[in-house]
Amino acid sequence: MLKLHFLGRGAAFYPVFRNTNAFFEKGKNLFFLDFGESAFAQVAAALPLKEYEKIYVLLTHLHADHSGSLASMTSYLYFVLHKKLTIVHPEDTVVRLLALQGVGTECYEYLPELPQDTGICAEPVPVQHALDIHAYGYRLTCDGETLYYSGDAAQLPPSVLEDFLAGKISHIYHDTASHPSDSHCYYQRLVDAIPPALRSRVSCMHLDCDMEQQLRALGFDVVQCFDQEPPQA
Repeated sequence: MLKLHFLGRGAAFYPVFRNTNAFFEKGKNLFFLDFGESAFAQVAAALPLKEYEKIYVLLTHLHADHSGSLASMTSYLYFVLHKKLTIVHPEDTVVRLLALQGVGTECYEYLPELPQDTGICAEPVPVQHALDIHAYGYRLTCDGETLYYSGDAAQLPPSVLEDFLAGKISHIYHDTASHPSDSHCYYQRLVDAIPPALRSRVSCMHLDCDMEQQLRALGFDVVQCFDQEPPQA
């Protein structure tokens, strides 16, 4: 089972909760889901990056709160730790982004999809977010279990909802907004889509205000930041 840890759980304009980026481990490898403006400072201070064999970043899209410190992470790994970051995104626009920031392709490996030998299947799912940028969620499958991570998305894709209701997806991590929006998922859309008995398996993230109490009262889970998680027994 994949265990996601969150660097932050906030929307771009609610920085008090930090950027909504997550990470998990598989074997000796480290995987990030997005790498926003606040990510590098947290990761460099808290995670033993030199101990991992390979480090991957799976990008949902290129808005700054999801990719804003990717250049710093890439350069740090290459020049200080002598490692190459593997960056995964369905479109090679990230290569142009890094080039504009002075990070050449010799510093990292770009791939449109995650290699099969990682033990993780990461299937990108196109989602509605912004008219001027393509965005994706990810179905993440490991050891026979599938999770869905929305990134920034206005809607829960029908195919994801169908598979969740059928038990094919065990857990959903979803963008959740406090107000109606064409770019982010208004919480009422989740209320309408998810039966009460299943809401504990939907973790709300990318919050635009402190609405945790309200969401938990409706039966949903709310993600916690990794430095605020309770210690493991």
